Amino acid sequence: MKVLLTHRFFWPDTAPYAVMLRAIGDALAEAGHEVHVLSSMPSYRAETCPSETPLSETLGALKVQRIRVFGDEKRNPPRRLTNVVLYCWALFVAVLRSRPDVVTASTFPPVVAAWSASLAARIVGAKFIYHVQDIHPEVSIYSGGRLGRGLPMRVLRWLDNQTLRRSKAIVVLSRDMGETLNARGIGDLPVHVINNFSLDLFEASQEPPVELRKRPGRRRVIFAGNLGRFQNLPQLAEGVSRLFEDFPDLELFFLGDGTAMPELKRCWGDHPQVGFGPFLPFAQAKSLIADADVGLVSLEKDLYHVAYPSKIASYLGQGVPVLALIEPQSGIAAEIGSENLGATAQINDPEAVAEALRQLLGEQGDQRARLLDWVSRNAVASALVPRWCTLIDTFKPGESPASSEDTCSSCKKKVN
Repeated sequence: MKVLLTHRFFWPDTAPYAVMLRAIGDALAEAGHEVHVLSSMPSYRAETCPSETPLSETLGALKVQRIRVFGDEKRNPPRRLTNVVLYCWALFVAVLRSRPDVVTASTFPPVVAAWSASLAARIVGAKFIYHVQDIHPEVSIYSGGRLGRGLPMRVLRWLDNQTLRRSKAIVVLSRDMGETLNARGIGDLPVHVINNFSLDLFEASQEPPVELRKRPGRRRVIFAGNLGRFQNLPQLAEGVSRLFEDFPDLELFFLGDGTAMPELKRCWGDHPQVGFGPFLPFAQAKSLIADADVGLVSLEKDLYHVAYPSKIASYLGQGVPVLALIEPQSGIAAEIGSENLGATAQINDPEAVAEALRQLLGEQGDQRARLLDWVSRNAVASALVPRWCTLIDTFKPGESPASSEDTCSSCKKKVN
């Protein structure tokens, strides 16, 4: 079959989805599908964008088409909006022109990209797969964003509901997310749970700056990724800091950038047990993660209903246990507890953070081998990409629906 994979970012761009989509595309091509990719020119982070990337190329067996967009969009809202329009229009036209059998789209740009792709897919008779990385506009509702209330919220949900109804398959990252979509009450939805996988890069690992390495004799807890304002990072830092006196070898290390960085540096920038590092491509960051003793995950209240932190797989993929600030009733907390992947603590409770971290620091023995064994079965490309191949193979004429490995009773749908 002819498969068109689409996303605003694609390899060699450094966005995690850009790398993941290449792995999926390569596997589909190896399985005998004709795979095309539509994306934009590398623009995820200006400082890491390759200097020369062609608009059109054959990458292995993948036929890749990229569109031009304006750079430096993160600090320029008009440019960001213009790029959304340019990309979504190009996406719509590309589906009409290429007339694929299967089209995929994700949730970036939120709502409108998948809506554009699904409408074009409906017009040409293609099967549409909606890969839901986070659920909009619910993300804005829970985080207090401007798009989560009033007319903007109603319009976005109306558009997204149209996309859900057009979808032949809806892939979410957790059962919690599947339950959220089905709670909209728009009928039975073809929900499949296939989580993101730990990133296997197509280039060799790179050494990070030596000054960011963990010093001998230190125990490091790391928060790697976007330092956003919806992740309770000040409370997380407060909880970790309560152990500084009892554990003088303990270091809290933030690796990345984001809107919470100024506040974190204002409060902790001069503390001898708190360190900061810039955003690094995963090829460099992974060795810093692997050196850490605990990986930190934090979500704002209720966000587990609409998102799944990809850094969980990034930490576990390097053999590092996680400490997650998340509600105890979430599926994420249940999985961490049942599989002994680390510990969890209640959101907005620094004392609970301190106690959970104390528990992890006190555990004896090397957990790396056990964690890596779990990852090899549940969170790597070799375990999860075949599910994508199986799902897409069911769209072949005469094929039966994908078989289920487990059933989400709350979703009332079979999940992969």
